[in-house]
Amino acid sequence: MTWASLQHPLMLATLSHVTMADLPWTDVEPLPELNGDLQSVLDSVKSLQRAWKSVVSANDDAFQEARRRSLRRHAIETGIIERLYDIDWGVTEALVAEGITADAVARVTDGSVNEDVLEVVRSQYETLEFLAQSAREGRDVSISLIKELHVALTRNQATYTATGPTGMVFEATLHHGEWKKQPNHVTRSDGSRLEYTPPEQVASQLDQLIQLYHTYENRDPIIRASWLHHGFVRIHPFEDGNGRVARCLTLLTLLKHDLAPLVVDRRERTRYLESLDRANEGDLRPLVRFFAELEIGALRSELERPVAAEHALTAGGGALTVLEAGIARLRELRTASGTTDRATKTAILANTIQEMANSWLDDMREKISTLLRIGVDADARATLASAAPPSEEARYWRRQVIQAARSVDFFANLQGGVWWSRLQIVAFEQKLRYLVFIQKVGSGETGVLTLTVYAEIIGTEHNEEAPSVSEPAVVSSPTETVTWTWTDSADAQWANVADVLDATLASALAKFTSGLG
Repeated sequence: MTWASLQHPLMLATLSHVTMADLPWTDVEPLPELNGDLQSVLDSVKSLQRAWKSVVSANDDAFQEARRRSLRRHAIETGIIERLYDIDWGVTEALVAEGITADAVARVTDGSVNEDVLEVVRSQYETLEFLAQSAREGRDVSISLIKELHVALTRNQATYTATGPTGMVFEATLHHGEWKKQPNHVTRSDGSRLEYTPPEQVASQLDQLIQLYHTYENRDPIIRASWLHHGFVRIHPFEDGNGRVARCLTLLTLLKHDLAPLVVDRRERTRYLESLDRANEGDLRPLVRFFAELEIGALRSELERPVAAEHALTAGGGALTVLEAGIARLRELRTASGTTDRATKTAILANTIQEMANSWLDDMREKISTLLRIGVDADARATLASAAPPSEEARYWRRQVIQAARSVDFFANLQGGVWWSRLQIVAFEQKLRYLVFIQKVGSGETGVLTLTVYAEIIGTEHNEEAPSVSEPAVVSSPTETVTWTWTDSADAQWANVADVLDATLASALAKFTSGLG
């Protein structure tokens, strides 16, 4: 945070080749009417929310653990987004699964994450737990809550990096829960300026933001949360920590509408910043779509329910006790009301989606083959194969299926296999394997399907006895997926599917062709 110039990474524009006009500070603007191109993804949130409610409940132990995992992930990633610290992916997964402890770090690393960093993450996690409790108690957005959140989130942060009027960078004292005393702006990467609300206007602008927010009670919660999030960041009332507070306010809005706490993780940082900058220019739709896609992922990850046998094991049960608990749970999943009908319709939907995806992939196969043979390798070739349950081939690619699912924070339901399509490209003794999976989500027949992508590059070994070594090229990120429930139409989501396939295949091909030279 600076007085003359703010160089905070959260708000830096990422499209440096685009020159934008300076943006002076503005009064809080009412929530605009948004075009209908958002309706499909917002309907998907509602549809998945209904499936989610049928599987979990507020008193369910498994739901509570899934919620704690989500909050731990948010607590870690919100600081990484702000460049407060860096925690590698393996350590993050350990902390999410086991809790934010030094022991969890020690099991997967050499101790590169120190206790000071863990204390910051703990303070953020405890703030999120406080926020969840506030939502359960019916507490809503207010000035007092905003200040409480800032104090809690930054209690282990004594200073922030500032730049004075002469350009000198220094560590300034952070005043917890107090509005800024100096004006600030951000210098975007193209050199243009984005001015935040002047200190003397902060209190009145926040009052206006909150007053308008309460009048939008009947608007879609994702739209409402997106508008609040951007409006708060545009005011930038604190010296530092504004992004962390904004993401907390988004969570509060979602939790009050029985939605799951979404996580903006490091892989989504660029799109997050671009969406905020589009909102600065007056277009809120990219931020709404971004949050809606993250909410779909959050709901999907909370569909997981550990088998009862796990509870028996942790409770000290013996071998037969654990087996009996597991059998009882499987019987419950298979005999639940509507299971057969839901399973049948889910399979029909998956088959339709796969057919549409295969048509798209086959078209790309022909075009890729032609381009490679003309410009790269006369012997280059591309082939397409696929399989679907109940065939035995539907059980192929287990490792890749699991990795793709875990990358977007859910565990693959491998019962009966998955619907997979494989586009394989070979040129100059290199092989690109691009896999598209349509897999069930959650234990039993939840009626939820998700499309994920996994691509790997395989080098051809000259020694025929040596095993081929694969290198991951692309794995779905949280917003590079598409999710359906069993009552959905495949057509309604096709535009999203095409976008995901096009973006991920482009990324895979870029890595593949860069290695051909």
